Amino acid sequence: MKNRWKKGSIGRKNIHMRLTHADIVDPSFSLQKNRTLIIEEGRIVSVHESSVSESSSDEDLDLSGMILIPGFIDLHIHGALGADTSDGEVEGLKKISLYLAEKGVTSFCPTTMMIPKEKLTGALHAAEAFRKEAPPGARMLGVRLEGPFLSKQKCGVQNTEFAQDPSCEFIKEILKDLPEDLISIIDIAPELEGASAFISEMKEKYVLSAAHTAASYDVCRQAIDLGLSHGTHLFNAMEPLSHHAPGCVGALLEDPSVTCELICDGLHVHPAVLKIAFAVLGDRRAVVVSDAMRAAGMPDGEYDLGGTMVRVKNGRTDFGGGRLAGSTTDIYAEFRNLLDLKIPFETALRACTLNPARVLNIDHETGSIEIGKYADLVALDNEYNVQKVFVKGNLVYEK
Repeated sequence: MKNRWKKGSIGRKNIHMRLTHADIVDPSFSLQKNRTLIIEEGRIVSVHESSVSESSSDEDLDLSGMILIPGFIDLHIHGALGADTSDGEVEGLKKISLYLAEKGVTSFCPTTMMIPKEKLTGALHAAEAFRKEAPPGARMLGVRLEGPFLSKQKCGVQNTEFAQDPSCEFIKEILKDLPEDLISIIDIAPELEGASAFISEMKEKYVLSAAHTAASYDVCRQAIDLGLSHGTHLFNAMEPLSHHAPGCVGALLEDPSVTCELICDGLHVHPAVLKIAFAVLGDRRAVVVSDAMRAAGMPDGEYDLGGTMVRVKNGRTDFGGGRLAGSTTDIYAEFRNLLDLKIPFETALRACTLNPARVLNIDHETGSIEIGKYADLVALDNEYNVQKVFVKGNLVYEK
């Protein structure tokens, strides 16, 4: 039985399977010992206590000594293994997808940058082709547009030549001949001309996130009232929070309906500030993202990011003067970082799984281990090392 799973199992479509004798993180994110999980056509149909008298079959996989957790979800990733979403290549997205699966990520939002319109359109067409093919690996949830609706003051490594004010017509043009739901998240600087009208019109179709912004507290507060619901890599590419001028950071942290993503690599946000942010955001609002670029999983060196050369040394990105340009981290590494910071296991895990699902309003389908949801799962050993990864019940990675 075990040999069957070790040979030819990766990527194979499984109609029916049972995962037995696992310790499972239940819907409340508490640990339940010695459980059997039954999967039918990619969804969880039963979770019950394992029994020694339980009959076994070829569809069983014994997970004794392992902890089964929901698969990680990365809402903000540009690339990995030398590939980038903005390259507009299906093979590149496949590389990224397989890399993510090895890290316990079961679904993701490939993220674009401020690039020429025709190149952005090409990236969207490649993403749709990838989504239709649905190859083994982490599955695509929808594209994230990090640009072009960003502040030139806060663009960071992004190319200001392609920055522009928010435009509903622009979105319609780049989605010509493509499904509207191909895009999931649109980043926007709330202070830009036309931002209010854009938010009002697009809030029902897309998640709108404050990003690369110099907005004041009042401007960001108004955007939230209009329908902005998320904050992009909180603290980074924003005016710093001050006791006299809380800025966009203050507005995002203050509102209980807003979710905020954090890059938890210990470089983008000081560990002490991460702990403060998690204390404010609580169990439901913090979202861990990687914001990884093509250097993730690669050796140190120089890598292109949106047309800018980025130097990577000891895993740290630098596009001049010590300025960060994305990361080389992954959700699993960030999860471990949070545990090292004494963030509670449940809180850290929610921020990597259920909370990002809630951002996209897909928490009825994924993000926790519940009957009816997709079997997007990660099996960890007792030291929290990734051992097996399942996407919709299919084994996509095994250590």
